[in-house]
Amino acid sequence: MMRETSHTLTRRLIGVVAASALTLGLIGCEAEENTTLLSPVQAVTTLVEKDDGTVEAELVLISTSVSPHEFVDTADNVRVRVPGGVFVGLARTSSGHYTMDSTQNAELTYQENETYQFRFDLDDETAQQVSGGNFVAVMTAPAGDVTFTIADPPQFAGDTATLTWTPANRYGLIRVENGSGVTVYENFDFSQPQFDGSKWARLSNSGMDVLGVDVFDTAGDYTIHFCGVERTSGFDPSLSAELGVLSGFLIGKFAAPQMINVPN
Repeated sequence: MMRETSHTLTRRLIGVVAASALTLGLIGCEAEENTTLLSPVQAVTTLVEKDDGTVEAELVLISTSVSPHEFVDTADNVRVRVPGGVFVGLARTSSGHYTMDSTQNAELTYQENETYQFRFDLDDETAQQVSGGNFVAVMTAPAGDVTFTIADPPQFAGDTATLTWTPANRYGLIRVENGSGVTVYENFDFSQPQFDGSKWARLSNSGMDVLGVDVFDTAGDYTIHFCGVERTSGFDPSLSAELGVLSGFLIGKFAAPQMINVPN
């Protein structure tokens, strides 16, 4: 499960504005929360190229019409259209998660400056009678490699760390593993279905992010994984039924991971 940094409160406040501007121009936490809870389905799609060249595609579906939120397992015909027109199918690998990678299907490739489409269908009951129940997300893969630096590494267990990256305008997906390979921090995690604007707010595109004191809370070896992505909100309104205001599409590349040792 994702662990919070020391900047969570500040970022949640930023998230209220970010999620509102990102979607329907809503103003204020209450408006964003109410709209989210009334939306039938939140869909987040990702397509990334890992540092070893493997390409991964994923669709995550969450219903925010119930409390607590729930993963949606009833999507059909989940697929991604790759450059050239081939459709690559995604399979449900866990509740609410539909995935595929290039080791399973070599036609799933990452081609810079080319357009990708995610498509899926939902029955009317799941989609709560929204128009058609067919959904399409469209984005173009950004060009160029991504690099990141541990500009200010932790000096002791419980210290913060500052990451910087280029291109600076990419949004940063960050994952930290301890020496045993266990994930101790993710800034955009969907292991649980609870979904609000704070998730989007954790994605910085300023070229810099600070990992809080609880990420490196014990001494030892850590590996930091970084993916620089571009993102868009919502799905193509001319092709899709209405989705929740927190839906979006992330696409980009991983940098080479970096290892650090945190002393006592």
